Amino acid sequence: MNMEKTEYYFRKLMEEGLGLNLSDPNLIDTPARVAKMYCNEFFSCVGKEFDNFKSFPNTRGIKDIILLDKIHFVSMCAHHFLPFDGEAWILYIPSDKLVGASKMARVVNHYAKRPQLQEELSHEVIERFDAEVHPEGAMLFMRAVHGCMKCRGVNQYAGAGMITSAACGVFLSDPVLEQKGLEMIKISLMGGRIG
Repeated sequence: MNMEKTEYYFRKLMEEGLGLNLSDPNLIDTPARVAKMYCNEFFSCVGKEFDNFKSFPNTRGIKDIILLDKIHFVSMCAHHFLPFDGEAWILYIPSDKLVGASKMARVVNHYAKRPQLQEELSHEVIERFDAEVHPEGAMLFMRAVHGCMKCRGVNQYAGAGMITSAACGVFLSDPVLEQKGLEMIKISLMGGRIG
Protein backbone atom coordinates (compact mmCIF):
# COMPACT_ATOMS: atom_id res chain seq x y z
CA MET A 1 0.00 0.00 0.00
CA ASN A 2 1.21 3.47 -0.84
CA MET A 3 -0.82 6.05 1.03
CA GLU A 4 0.83 9.06 -0.66
CA LYS A 5 0.06 7.78 -4.17
CA THR A 6 -3.47 6.81 -3.15
CA GLU A 7 -4.07 10.32 -1.84
CA TYR A 8 -2.50 11.89 -4.95
CA TYR A 9 -4.59 9.88 -7.42
CA PHE A 10 -7.79 10.25 -5.43
CA ARG A 11 -7.26 14.03 -5.45
CA LYS A 12 -6.87 13.88 -9.26
CA LEU A 13 -10.02 11.75 -9.53
CA MET A 14 -11.99 14.28 -7.48
CA GLU A 15 -10.66 17.38 -9.26
CA GLU A 16 -10.10 16.25 -12.84
CA GLY A 17 -12.41 13.26 -13.12
CA LEU A 18 -15.41 14.48 -11.12
CA GLY A 19 -14.83 18.24 -11.41
CA LEU A 20 -15.09 18.85 -7.65
CA ASN A 21 -13.74 22.00 -6.03
CA LEU A 22 -11.29 20.88 -3.35
CA SER A 23 -11.22 24.32 -1.75
CA ASP A 24 -14.64 23.45 -0.31
CA PRO A 25 -14.00 23.06 3.46
CA ASN A 26 -15.84 19.71 3.44
CA LEU A 27 -13.64 18.30 0.66
CA ILE A 28 -10.25 19.84 1.36
CA ASP A 29 -8.94 16.91 3.43
CA THR A 30 -11.01 14.20 1.76
CA PRO A 31 -8.21 12.72 -0.40
CA ALA A 32 -6.06 12.17 2.70
CA ARG A 33 -8.99 10.70 4.65
CA VAL A 34 -9.91 8.34 1.81
CA ALA A 35 -6.27 7.23 1.36
CA LYS A 36 -6.00 6.49 5.08
CA MET A 37 -9.32 4.60 5.06
CA TYR A 38 -8.37 2.49 2.03
CA CYS A 39 -4.80 1.73 3.10
CA ASN A 40 -5.33 1.24 6.86
CA GLU A 41 -8.83 -0.21 6.91
CA PHE A 42 -10.71 -1.44 3.82
CA PHE A 43 -7.70 -2.88 1.96
CA SER A 44 -5.21 -3.42 4.79
CA CYS A 45 -4.95 -7.19 4.20
CA VAL A 46 -4.39 -7.17 0.43
CA GLY A 47 -1.66 -9.70 -0.37
CA LYS A 48 -1.48 -11.03 3.20
CA GLU A 49 -2.53 -14.45 4.43
CA PHE A 50 -3.99 -14.97 7.90
CA ASP A 51 -1.58 -17.01 10.00
CA ASN A 52 -2.54 -16.13 13.56
CA PHE A 53 -4.66 -19.15 14.50
CA LYS A 54 -4.27 -19.65 18.25
CA SER A 55 -5.08 -23.26 18.91
CA PHE A 56 -5.20 -25.58 21.89
CA PRO A 57 -4.81 -29.36 22.09
CA ASN A 58 -8.08 -31.25 21.84
CA THR A 59 -7.23 -33.35 24.93
CA ARG A 60 -10.82 -34.60 25.44
CA GLY A 61 -11.15 -35.70 21.82
CA ILE A 62 -14.18 -33.47 21.19
CA LYS A 63 -15.93 -34.41 17.93
CA ASP A 64 -19.01 -32.20 18.24
CA ILE A 65 -19.86 -29.24 16.03
CA ILE A 66 -18.52 -25.95 17.34
CA LEU A 67 -20.21 -22.81 16.02
CA LEU A 68 -19.16 -19.19 16.27
CA ASP A 69 -22.13 -17.14 15.15
CA LYS A 70 -23.00 -13.63 14.07
CA ILE A 71 -19.47 -12.52 13.16
CA HIS A 72 -19.90 -9.02 11.74
CA PHE A 73 -17.81 -8.09 8.71
CA VAL A 74 -17.51 -5.28 6.16
CA SER A 75 -15.86 -5.78 2.79
CA MET A 76 -15.59 -3.92 -0.49
CA CYS A 77 -17.20 -5.13 -3.69
CA ALA A 78 -14.63 -5.44 -6.46
CA HIS A 79 -17.19 -4.45 -9.11
CA HIS A 80 -18.22 -1.00 -7.84
CA PHE A 81 -15.92 -0.33 -4.85
CA LEU A 82 -18.94 -0.02 -2.59
CA PRO A 83 -19.11 -1.83 0.75
CA PHE A 84 -21.07 -4.94 1.56
CA ASP A 85 -21.59 -5.88 5.16
CA GLY A 86 -23.22 -8.62 7.11
CA GLU A 87 -22.70 -11.59 9.38
CA ALA A 88 -20.89 -14.90 9.12
CA TRP A 89 -21.25 -18.26 10.85
CA ILE A 90 -18.29 -20.68 11.10
CA LEU A 91 -18.85 -24.26 12.19
CA TYR A 92 -16.19 -26.90 12.58
CA ILE A 93 -15.61 -30.35 13.99
CA PRO A 94 -12.17 -30.45 15.59
CA SER A 95 -9.53 -33.06 14.95
CA ASP A 96 -6.53 -32.58 17.27
CA LYS A 97 -6.91 -28.79 17.71
CA LEU A 98 -9.45 -26.43 19.24
CA VAL A 99 -9.33 -22.87 17.92
CA GLY A 100 -9.66 -19.70 19.97
CA ALA A 101 -13.07 -18.13 19.29
CA SER A 102 -11.62 -14.70 18.55
CA LYS A 103 -9.40 -16.21 15.86
CA MET A 104 -12.46 -17.52 14.05
CA ALA A 105 -13.81 -13.96 13.92
CA ARG A 106 -10.41 -12.54 12.99
CA VAL A 107 -9.98 -14.80 9.95
CA VAL A 108 -13.34 -13.58 8.57
CA ASN A 109 -12.41 -9.94 9.12
CA HIS A 110 -8.90 -10.44 7.73
CA TYR A 111 -10.11 -11.72 4.36
CA ALA A 112 -12.90 -9.14 4.27
CA LYS A 113 -10.26 -6.38 4.07
CA ARG A 114 -9.69 -6.51 0.33
CA PRO A 115 -11.78 -5.81 -2.81
CA GLN A 116 -13.58 -8.98 -3.87
CA LEU A 117 -16.82 -10.84 -4.40
CA GLN A 118 -18.71 -12.29 -1.46
CA GLU A 119 -18.67 -15.68 -3.18
CA GLU A 120 -14.85 -15.63 -3.21
CA LEU A 121 -14.63 -14.33 0.37
CA SER A 122 -16.54 -17.36 1.67
CA HIS A 123 -14.11 -19.75 0.02
CA GLU A 124 -10.97 -17.81 1.03
CA VAL A 125 -11.99 -17.99 4.69
CA ILE A 126 -12.89 -21.69 4.77
CA GLU A 127 -9.87 -22.75 2.70
CA ARG A 128 -7.48 -20.92 5.02
CA PHE A 129 -9.26 -22.26 8.11
CA ASP A 130 -8.98 -25.80 6.74
CA ALA A 131 -5.30 -25.40 5.77
CA GLU A 132 -4.25 -24.07 9.18
CA VAL A 133 -6.55 -25.89 11.62
CA HIS A 134 -7.02 -29.26 9.83
CA PRO A 135 -10.50 -29.90 11.26
CA GLU A 136 -12.55 -33.01 10.50
CA GLY A 137 -14.73 -30.56 8.59
CA ALA A 138 -15.73 -26.91 8.50
CA MET A 139 -18.59 -24.89 7.07
CA LEU A 140 -19.11 -21.17 6.59
CA PHE A 141 -22.26 -19.18 5.85
CA MET A 142 -22.34 -15.45 5.15
CA ARG A 143 -25.20 -13.06 4.64
CA ALA A 144 -24.47 -9.53 3.46
CA VAL A 145 -26.28 -6.49 2.14
CA HIS A 146 -24.48 -4.94 -0.82
CA GLY A 147 -24.10 -1.19 -1.25
CA CYS A 148 -24.12 -1.57 -5.04
CA MET A 149 -27.67 -2.95 -4.80
CA LYS A 150 -28.80 -0.65 -2.01
CA CYS A 151 -27.77 2.78 -3.31
CA ARG A 152 -27.63 2.29 -7.10
CA GLY A 153 -28.98 0.04 -9.81
CA VAL A 154 -31.98 -1.87 -8.45
CA ASN A 155 -32.17 0.30 -5.27
CA GLN A 156 -33.02 -2.44 -2.78
CA TYR A 157 -33.40 -0.14 0.24
CA ALA A 158 -35.08 -2.78 2.41
CA GLY A 159 -31.88 -4.80 2.65
CA ALA A 160 -32.11 -7.57 0.06
CA GLY A 161 -29.05 -9.65 0.81
CA MET A 162 -26.87 -12.40 -0.54
CA ILE A 163 -26.14 -15.67 1.26
CA THR A 164 -23.04 -17.65 0.36
CA SER A 165 -21.52 -20.80 1.79
CA ALA A 166 -18.38 -22.89 1.66
CA ALA A 167 -17.55 -26.24 3.23
CA CYS A 168 -14.79 -28.80 3.54
CA GLY A 169 -14.21 -32.24 5.01
CA VAL A 170 -17.08 -34.18 6.56
CA PHE A 171 -19.59 -31.39 5.91
CA LEU A 172 -19.22 -32.15 2.20
CA SER A 173 -19.57 -35.90 2.56
CA ASP A 174 -22.08 -36.33 5.38
CA PRO A 175 -25.56 -34.83 4.77
CA VAL A 176 -26.61 -35.56 8.38
CA LEU A 177 -23.77 -33.40 9.74
CA GLU A 178 -24.53 -30.71 7.17
CA GLN A 179 -28.19 -30.68 8.30
CA LYS A 180 -27.16 -30.51 11.97
CA GLY A 181 -24.94 -27.52 11.17
CA LEU A 182 -27.79 -25.80 9.35
CA GLU A 183 -30.07 -26.39 12.35
CA MET A 184 -27.49 -24.76 14.64
CA ILE A 185 -27.42 -21.70 12.36
CA LYS A 186 -31.22 -21.61 12.42
CA ILE A 187 -31.15 -21.61 16.25
CA SER A 188 -28.64 -18.73 16.12
CA LEU A 189 -30.92 -16.76 13.80
CA MET A 190 -33.84 -17.33 16.16
CA GLY A 191 -31.85 -15.69 18.95
CA GLY A 192 -30.87 -18.97 20.56
CA ARG A 193 -34.44 -20.19 21.10
CA ILE A 194 -34.98 -23.88 20.48
CA GLY A 195 -38.38 -24.99 19.18
